[in-house]
Amino acid sequence: MSFSLYVRLKKSEGSLVRLLGQIGRRGYDVLGVRAELSADHQAFDVVVDFEPFMPVPPAVQEARPAEVLPRLVEKLLEVEKVELRSSTGKPAPAGSGNGSDAAPKPKASSGKPGDMRFLED
Repeated sequence: MSFSLYVRLKKSEGSLVRLLGQIGRRGYDVLGVRAELSADHQAFDVVVDFEPFMPVPPAVQEARPAEVLPRLVEKLLEVEKVELRSSTGKPAPAGSGNGSDAAPKPKASSGKPGDMRFLED
């Protein structure tokens, strides 16, 4: 399923490149980009069409939820506003994807001496 990310981005050197790099490096395939300079020439209104891509084995074969991307993009300094929409143009439902906004906690594991163990908080 494809999604659209609507971003209001301050105009600065390299801001569009950083936005697209953030999306591509985080597990999302960019399908299209439309950017327009605002009337006051201070910002870009950007629409990025994307879809999560499936990781290559031996990684877990589960695409990253699209709902994670707005939070990742918000961290860029130039970003003023972010909105995620599904391919139908409607806002994407919050938490649809993995059923939870929080990442799962690692479970305690038992194993051989010297193995690393992760404990729940």
